Amino acid sequence: MNAKQAEQCTGISRRNLRFYEQQGLIHPARNPANDYRDYSQQDIDTLKFIRALRMLDTPLEDIAACLQGKTSVADLAAAQEARLQQRRKELDLSIAFCRKLQGAATVDAAFVDGLLQQMDTPEARSSLFLDWKADYQKVAAAEHKKSFSFTPDDTITTASDFTNVLFAYANEHDLNLVITKEGLEPEFELDGIPYLAMRTYRRMGPVPVMVVRCAAKYPDALEPDVPRLRRWIFRLLRGGLVFLIFAVLWLPRVFQAEPGQRWEVLLAGVLLLAAIGSMYWVYLRNYRD
Repeated sequence: MNAKQAEQCTGISRRNLRFYEQQGLIHPARNPANDYRDYSQQDIDTLKFIRALRMLDTPLEDIAACLQGKTSVADLAAAQEARLQQRRKELDLSIAFCRKLQGAATVDAAFVDGLLQQMDTPEARSSLFLDWKADYQKVAAAEHKKSFSFTPDDTITTASDFTNVLFAYANEHDLNLVITKEGLEPEFELDGIPYLAMRTYRRMGPVPVMVVRCAAKYPDALEPDVPRLRRWIFRLLRGGLVFLIFAVLWLPRVFQAEPGQRWEVLLAGVLLLAAIGSMYWVYLRNYRD
């Protein structure tokens, strides 16, 4: 079975099929006639098992340990159930506090003080807040793994120069680097994660400065073991909060305008937001390493 057929049969993209292979989760044979991957029925069964576990948000490390025989399916499921039970406790407690707010006759200072006292109990803090910092760190680390950039000390004019620069970066950060394809747009693995690299330039005054930008080939596979809603919130805080704040501040101006002018005010806000977005995109592309 070729990659396209395997994708159709398992519902897993070809990009992730290659990533799972590189992580040692599957080992498809090669067709001797064309050197294409040839997925066996055992590979397909394994991929379906992986997909089922990933749909339960099971960490990839736990799946790998199970497939390698280091842990049993029962132990893997028990560990994931414990994580899900903890999330359910967090959600149940949050829902309970939301219902208190809904059922309050008046939300005055006394009510808020009482609610805060309940939320400040060790049990509530443990369920609601203490793991948010750890989850944010996971998301931040995953986003950095998906793409990062650095300014090389030396110029890059040849494939050999690029290889030397990548090895210098890896040595400086104590990372394991393997070059898989040399060139001026090389491919490499950093601690087992496949990347593509390219040269870009940013301006420091009148002088352009070279920046090496590296992007993971399979970013979807780097998603951390964090609830999806929480991942979305953290990403919003990392990059898009300015747009949300702008929208919240501008919408009242739209509704306060005369009916015949609302579309003009709304259009002005959209254009201004687009300008801010463009400047923010330039900042991300050229100034944030």
